[in-house]
Amino acid sequence: MQFLKTLGLAVALTGLATACSLKEEPYGFISQTNFYKTESDANAALVYAYAILPEIEYYSRGFITITELPTEDITLKPDAGASNFEFDRLAVRADNVDLTTTWRYAYIGINRANAVIGNVPSITAMAQANRDQLVGEAYFLRALHYFNVVRLFGAAPLHTTPVTSLSQTNAAKGTMQEIYALITDDLKKAIAMTDVTRRDGRANKVAAWGLLAKVDATLASGKNTGVPGYEFVTDAAALYAEAKTMATNVTTNTSYGLDSDLKAVFDVTKKSGPEHIFDVATDRSGLTEGNFSKLPLMFIPYIDGAVFTLNDGTALKSGYNHFITEPALYNSFDPADKRKTDLIPNQVTVNNKTTTLGINDYSRPFTRKFIDPGQVGEQTSANTPVLRYADVLLLLAEASGPTTEGYAAINRVRARAGLGALTPGLSAAAFFDAVIQERAWELCFEGNRLFDLRRSHKMESVLVQKYGKTITGDAYYFPIPSREVDLNSLL
Repeated sequence: MQFLKTLGLAVALTGLATACSLKEEPYGFISQTNFYKTESDANAALVYAYAILPEIEYYSRGFITITELPTEDITLKPDAGASNFEFDRLAVRADNVDLTTTWRYAYIGINRANAVIGNVPSITAMAQANRDQLVGEAYFLRALHYFNVVRLFGAAPLHTTPVTSLSQTNAAKGTMQEIYALITDDLKKAIAMTDVTRRDGRANKVAAWGLLAKVDATLASGKNTGVPGYEFVTDAAALYAEAKTMATNVTTNTSYGLDSDLKAVFDVTKKSGPEHIFDVATDRSGLTEGNFSKLPLMFIPYIDGAVFTLNDGTALKSGYNHFITEPALYNSFDPADKRKTDLIPNQVTVNNKTTTLGINDYSRPFTRKFIDPGQVGEQTSANTPVLRYADVLLLLAEASGPTTEGYAAINRVRARAGLGALTPGLSAAAFFDAVIQERAWELCFEGNRLFDLRRSHKMESVLVQKYGKTITGDAYYFPIPSREVDLNSLL
């Protein structure tokens, strides 16, 4: 847990360039003559780069808000804020505060990664392997942030060096092709520079393999299905071939595997389980939100303010009942699917009285992917998954197509869920659709569904035609926040 503890101290660091995308004075920066001199400085800079991820405005709430609410996974309690409802109703305006904040924090993360990439290689007072590992992790982080940006917004400003003054904050849009080229190059550098050692809360070569598989699959599927913006992709087959290689690298690494117990995957006491490839790490003993997480409370229902127990005896405190499960998702599961029966509990017991939560009630069945029975007050240690083994298995299935290998990969996930094998003999198109649907069940609530619907060109066919939602504006890219356009003359 040492890395999690260190994250809690990161906000106190000085000497690091942390400029955000907004036109305001960068904070926490002093001359490089005073920093980036020792291995300790290099480690502190990397910790600071990781520390942006669990912030409430990013993976500990904001990212889930903007990626899950537009889908059929979750909706909102009636008195939620107007900015949240814009995502739920797929009518997001450029001045939306949640949109602006997510953009801002992604670019803060990019700048912190750029600071490591730009400065740590010049620190000679450390072993080459250690220097490579730190810089390789920074390349991974920069790739992750830009992957989020390009999937959310499309073309966007491209910063590859640290922003250390107000005059450097403006940047012209990079094309989607340019951004994806940087992401791919960064991940290949991360693969070359990092090792496979598992370190608490940090990325390694395996995480870089897995993320590159997802990037390649996004590019290939975007091209094959005709998603606007992916016209630049020239060889989807080659990208799928590389995705298959990257995913196979992950699945043949014996340090990782498919956990046989679904509940164990999301047990906060088992954060180093076989399925965890890269999570955003939190610790309930942290001093401020962003060190600990309140994300579980967004999903947990409010049961008269009481402590309640689930059927397996797990005791939970009433939550905010803010994110509530959509009937569209809940009713789509096979009744025997353990991802529903084990991970979306529908009964609670208070004072020996058991209540069944209806899917159309105010307090509904809810995900236990984000719970921490040991929470202290409102502080929890629930990590936010970014990349796990089942995700990579389904990427392997997609990249392999309806082959023996492709069926074997998807059927491993289905078997763990208690389901039979996928229908044999599917066409390539039908198999692809089946994989996207399997991802919907396997990865629900984890911030993947919006991206899968976008890259498979299914926003309209699923959300509008199947589930009756309406989409106002561009279904495939959110608008660049108006504050950014107002402050950046190059936009």
